[in-house]
Amino acid sequence: MIVMNGQKILQTQKNNKWETFGTIKKVDEGIRPGIYNIFLAKTPVDKNRYEGQIIHIDKENAIFYQQVNKDFIVHQLNAVDNKPIAGKNVAIQYDGEKATLTLIDMLKNKRSLKI
Repeated sequence: MIVMNGQKILQTQKNNKWETFGTIKKVDEGIRPGIYNIFLAKTPVDKNRYEGQIIHIDKENAIFYQQVNKDFIVHQLNAVDNKPIAGKNVAIQYDGEKATLTLIDMLKNKRSLKI
């Protein structure tokens, strides 16, 4: 996924060439410009907690992608109890096949240095 100028483009690699599929869409609020290699996304592990921003929701395939630090995690839409919103920072905790999605405030998690 490529994000720039307030737009996002989804691309896939076919025959050693990158091809754009779908339409160019407006990017969701909170997602910064850049190249997101969501094709490298990993599947979640049971009992793990994932904190990060939801960067793309693929309703067609019933999945969504979350950026956790520099990695990407692909989650099933039907596994979470709440509806994910692209651009929001969330914590996802797995317990077997089901997961709990909680919105988090990243500003509260940042540390400040007083002078």
